[in-house]
Amino acid sequence: MKHIIKKITASLAAAVMCAAPMASSLSANASVSSNARYTFRQVYWADYSANVKRFEFSFAVRKYHDSVPFYNLIGNQATVAGGGSAGDTYYSCGGTVTANTRLSGPFLSVSAYSENPADYADSFGTCRAYRANGQQAYNAVNYSVNRNYNYDWAAFLVGDFNNDLKVDGADYSYLDAVVNSSMSNYGYSWSVYVLDRTLYMYQFDINDDGVINSDDLDMFRAYDESRLTKFPK
Repeated sequence: MKHIIKKITASLAAAVMCAAPMASSLSANASVSSNARYTFRQVYWADYSANVKRFEFSFAVRKYHDSVPFYNLIGNQATVAGGGSAGDTYYSCGGTVTANTRLSGPFLSVSAYSENPADYADSFGTCRAYRANGQQAYNAVNYSVNRNYNYDWAAFLVGDFNNDLKVDGADYSYLDAVVNSSMSNYGYSWSVYVLDRTLYMYQFDINDDGVINSDDLDMFRAYDESRLTKFPK
């Protein structure tokens, strides 16, 4: 089958204003069971020209059927310090990312596991970005948006490209088409038309390393064949 893939711009700019992040330690005793295998992820990326040096973030998920959220630094361009807290109904995590020079492209993700995609619920607290001179930078950091479901979710279900709330072999052809195209990176505002729908490039970065390549196919295949119980990031 001939795959028609093209790069189009996606307007994902968001005013980066939010509550202060949590800083205390979290217990690992989450209400989600060890069988939870659905990964929901929020990805952040920066405009290089904005000269962002520091980024503060917070993110919360409902306790019911969801795990404690955790963050991952994408690449080696920054360090992060942070923690989390647990309230009566939500788990929260947050922190401060400090760039080695300046943040550029995808640099951070926050994820959580869920037992059932239909039960997942997050409370997306946004962020503040600051330039090297200490001034706050607006619209300099963008974040992934789940625009494919009829739910008010900020995070997206990793590996679900056909929007059926499942991650299975039916999604593999989408990932295969993108991996075998000429596009391997995603940046400030990339989207892609693949097979029969428009999706965002960050959705194809299964292993969350900032690059879309055969490693993502391998991880997806291992998950689909139950050799991998959940996406590790």
